[in-house]
Amino acid sequence: MADLKQFETALMKRLSHPGLDKSFLKQASASILEAKRLGFQIDDIYVKGQPAFDKIIVKGIPAPDFLVKSKNLLTLEHFRRFEIFPKGIINPDVFGAELTFGY
Repeated sequence: MADLKQFETALMKRLSHPGLDKSFLKQASASILEAKRLGFQIDDIYVKGQPAFDKIIVKGIPAPDFLVKSKNLLTLEHFRRFEIFPKGIINPDVFGAELTFGY
């Protein structure tokens, strides 16, 4: 549990920007933490949008049981899109995924 608190602190530090609404940031970080609890291994997180930031992209590798639990993603606050794709020819059994949270 302490690991998740450290992760949440680091996440808020990375995503904090004057262009992002604080309430949106808090709700989106809670949703990202929930995806991590469901088994999503996070590789990268970044903010996207022009001229104002409007979405957060989370890239990573879903655990096998994450795909079973992914129906819970639909209930997450500000969840917009889930994309999954094979990592490549060398590792056809490994999948990469992108979660998008936005307004």
